[in-house]
Amino acid sequence: MNSNKHRNRQRRSRARLFFNPKPCPCERGECVALKELQEDQSAVITRNGNLATLERGLNQGMKITMFRNEPNEPNLIIAVGDARYVLDRRLAAMIMVRVI
Repeated sequence: MNSNKHRNRQRRSRARLFFNPKPCPCERGECVALKELQEDQSAVITRNGNLATLERGLNQGMKITMFRNEPNEPNLIIAVGDARYVLDRRLAAMIMVRVI
């Protein structure tokens, strides 16, 4: 029987095997954080290292449109295809996009 310490070590190693984010293909300075987009501005996702947002469909190469990005609110609203998502600014800071 495995101890809890050994079980946790195995879980962490499995998580690293399945999640491997891709590097950003853009030139240096070409990408901006998602939270920097203005309202009604479109962009393409170039790098996303957050597993929760990847599961929602915010994959590399997806075209997104910013619906609402007010600086005094903690969340922003984006559109991906027909879906609308409310994202926290901390998550949006990790997602890099290239403005179209």
